[in-house]
Amino acid sequence: MSEIISEIITGLEKPSAYTHSTDSIQRIITGVSVVFLTGSVAYKFNKPLNLGFLDFSTLEKRKNQCEKEFHYNSRLSPDLYQGVVAITKDRQGNISVNGSGEVIEYAVKMKQLDPTLIMAELLIKNKVSSQHLQELAQKIFDFHQKALSNDEISSFGNLENIQFNWDENFQQTKKYQQAIIKSEDVEFIQEKINNFIKQNQALFEQRVKLGKVKHCHGDFHSANVFLTPQGSYIFDGIVFNQRFPCSDVIAEIAFMAMDLDFHGRKDFSNLFIKGYQQISNDKDIPALLDFYKCYRAYIRAKINCFTSDDTNLTAKEKEKTIHDATKYFQLARNYAELL
Repeated sequence: MSEIISEIITGLEKPSAYTHSTDSIQRIITGVSVVFLTGSVAYKFNKPLNLGFLDFSTLEKRKNQCEKEFHYNSRLSPDLYQGVVAITKDRQGNISVNGSGEVIEYAVKMKQLDPTLIMAELLIKNKVSSQHLQELAQKIFDFHQKALSNDEISSFGNLENIQFNWDENFQQTKKYQQAIIKSEDVEFIQEKINNFIKQNQALFEQRVKLGKVKHCHGDFHSANVFLTPQGSYIFDGIVFNQRFPCSDVIAEIAFMAMDLDFHGRKDFSNLFIKGYQQISNDKDIPALLDFYKCYRAYIRAKINCFTSDDTNLTAKEKEKTIHDATKYFQLARNYAELL
């Protein structure tokens, strides 16, 4: 698998791989995908993985994933998403976008915005304002109002699915215990989570009945938001498995709140939640927020663990990934203590 990815990465690092002019070409490796920034256009392709909850094991499945990603994310940020392209390899071994030869991969094509305007970068530079957070609260609330909700989607808010997601998290992080997370911390989090689910069955069931389980964005954090002078853009919503974006809307806003906590901006986290609560008048937020913050922190830790296994990472990238995983695990523990 890594050889295939390495070959594509090497090919797409060359300006000749593109029909348009390029600036300095940059690549970003995540747990399940690789993104190339070329100056005016960004391309994202998925790794040939099968993680159980995610299956990108065949070219056809990765093509289907790209098509779904383009379709769904265009609803939130139509100006960003431009289509799906083929990555090809000719007889001479040259790799290019929409070139001649064999199709070896597919990618989502996006308008590239200034990467320095990603919210995560602006947080580091202290360039995010309270007005930005109010606008984001309103934007994600408006999206939740029109997000799909039906019996199938609502079923993902059932106790069985909530428990399944957590059990999967604990199972998939076993190999990283001691190396990245202490076993005793996992046991503590697991006990607190399981007790919380048992003690709040009626509340979870009531949320389903109230129609609060929607087809949400699913990956709503500061690295998936652009804050530009023209407004905010939310991108990269999850489409590979319905049980992740189909969730309680509180699980969605908890992601952004947790992310702001991760960046050391508890004040912004509180402001964002306060803004959403005032707009939505959702009185259940205080009761469920820390539970879903814990869930989001644990998932981010898990994904960073997965990313750390990628042999294409530089030593510096690997070190940062492990550092972030450890920090997310600690954050999850902190939230569990509040349950």
